[in-house]
Amino acid sequence: MANHSAPVKPPPFPVTARDYAELREAISPARLTTYLRHAGGNHRLALELYAGNVNAGAALQPILHANEVALRNTVNRAFESQFGVQWPYAEGFLRTMPRHERSTFEAGLRKLERTRRVARLATSDVVSGQTYYLWVSLLTARYDQRVWQHEFARSFPGAPPSVQRAVAHATAEEIRLLRNRIAHHEPLLAYDLSGAYMRAVRMIRWISPGKAAWAAHRWPPPKLRVHDG
Repeated sequence: MANHSAPVKPPPFPVTARDYAELREAISPARLTTYLRHAGGNHRLALELYAGNVNAGAALQPILHANEVALRNTVNRAFESQFGVQWPYAEGFLRTMPRHERSTFEAGLRKLERTRRVARLATSDVVSGQTYYLWVSLLTARYDQRVWQHEFARSFPGAPPSVQRAVAHATAEEIRLLRNRIAHHEPLLAYDLSGAYMRAVRMIRWISPGKAAWAAHRWPPPKLRVHDG
């Protein structure tokens, strides 16, 4: 006869000082320092905070993904409108970039061309291969006259009158900095993560109210308190 009794729950880990020492070395003492400080020196609570930090970063990823795709597509359409469908190769666009940014951007194009074994990439391949940093940089005042004075209203049709290019740039930069912290596994203890979630949704709404509604329904605000573990 089948045994329908509940499975025995394993004891919490770490159990012993040796277990904790092993975890500390694997995570690194330096990385655990911040969590120990917030935990008042309690090693077990520090590990719970660390695990909660990982969970919080993971919980934000879907809405950050939706935000990035919406932003890069709307910026791409704006730059296509002003520089042509192959704007990443257009000299008029490339001249707008600071020298070091242009060098880095063109080196990235050449690397991707070698990987794809093509002489020139499709714009869609260039767009999908860029980091969030590029889309933030393309929202700076440098592009006001050539792009955003003509394209902002079409690119951000859901934005209220108080939101102009500078506000969109500042919002995207805040999102970029948080994305970097998550990507580099940095502590999120001091962040208003619920506010970060709403900021990402708000930017999607400026671009596409329909996508914002869909994304918020598909990925509703998760429990983002770091100490939830």
